[in-house]
Amino acid sequence: MRHYHGGKPLTAFDEALQRLLDATQPIARTETVGLVDAAYRVLAVDVSAPFDVPPFDRATMDGYAARSADIAAATPEHPVPLRVIGAVYAGDPPPTWVVAEGTCAQIATGAPMPLGADCVVPFEDTQREGATVLVLKAVPPRDNITQRGWDVRQGDRVLAAGAWLTPAKVGVLAALGIDRVPVYAKPKVAIVPTGNEIAQPGRPLRIGQVYDINTYTVAALAAQHGCEPLPMDIVPDEPEALQRTLNAALASAECVIFSAGSAVGERDLLPRLLSERGTVLFHGLAVRPGRPTLAAVVDGKLLVNLPGFPASCLMVAVVMLVPVWRKMARLPAWHPPTVQATLAHEVISPEGLRQFLTVRLAERDGQLIAASAYKESGTITSLSDADGFIVIPETVTHIPAGTTVAVTLL
Repeated sequence: MRHYHGGKPLTAFDEALQRLLDATQPIARTETVGLVDAAYRVLAVDVSAPFDVPPFDRATMDGYAARSADIAAATPEHPVPLRVIGAVYAGDPPPTWVVAEGTCAQIATGAPMPLGADCVVPFEDTQREGATVLVLKAVPPRDNITQRGWDVRQGDRVLAAGAWLTPAKVGVLAALGIDRVPVYAKPKVAIVPTGNEIAQPGRPLRIGQVYDINTYTVAALAAQHGCEPLPMDIVPDEPEALQRTLNAALASAECVIFSAGSAVGERDLLPRLLSERGTVLFHGLAVRPGRPTLAAVVDGKLLVNLPGFPASCLMVAVVMLVPVWRKMARLPAWHPPTVQATLAHEVISPEGLRQFLTVRLAERDGQLIAASAYKESGTITSLSDADGFIVIPETVTHIPAGTTVAVTLL
């Protein structure tokens, strides 16, 4: 079954998403940040090790640094005596003296190995008698030692440009003594609410108005996925005001998101404005919710006009804009967790539309149950009360109660 918006056939979801991704350019701007701010950013340069890590042989146990040849025959029945000639602690410089035949040195975990010693005997395998240590167990060469360069060799490329800086990768930078690092900038996303019927939270409402929700849900989602949201003032339904705001948004951001104004009423001015200023990628999606969605490229930048109803706006942003934003920010592809659940009731879905149905999850008799959380497109609680959503393909019109479904967690 074909569905239409403004007399034109709706664009299938997969095709629309691909058009958006094809029009998306990864961010080219870079900036330099401190390590504390580098987590979950994207590295902009290759990083090579300026020195070996660790930069010296070091003990991995508390005990005695010794020569393995001296203690090769040591057993509890026949301990080998060694003379203690000194002690080395973590943070000490390597000692100038040498562990010679028949001697050893007390050593702490992380301390540099003294010259001459090639193993560490743990305390529990020794007995101390004044200046003498009885070694009760043979220890092979290099045992309980981390050798210089064992983790990273000088000159090795340890991180490549484009690496997503997880906490462990930030730790690699710290291990190399790097305190500031070039990363790709966060793409700026201008978020423009439109319509005479919405008001900014914190201000009094007139009769006929509701508070702007979409700016804040879309901004939170954009920030979660690597972008810098730039909320803009509410724009009235006036051509000149829309034109001025569009120009300002394009000048300040890599991506522009409008909410509302994409339907086909006489006050929905954006479709005409965008078709005059740029190339429309699609107008009208074969989805539920979110049919009025519009996308265009204007001055080489991606512009998406989301529906005004809060549930539709946020759902389309989740399933369609998150992949776009992550490509723009050079982040890894998003793979949200999913769970299997049993549908608590039957679901009827319109043929020809892909439905994203929000659900609540509950456990019953040890089984995960999914029940619809959807009320209508205008209710934000359709998403705020939901644990996730199920995707119903265009060709499926009926799902019986008791069916096992995959729930994408929100």
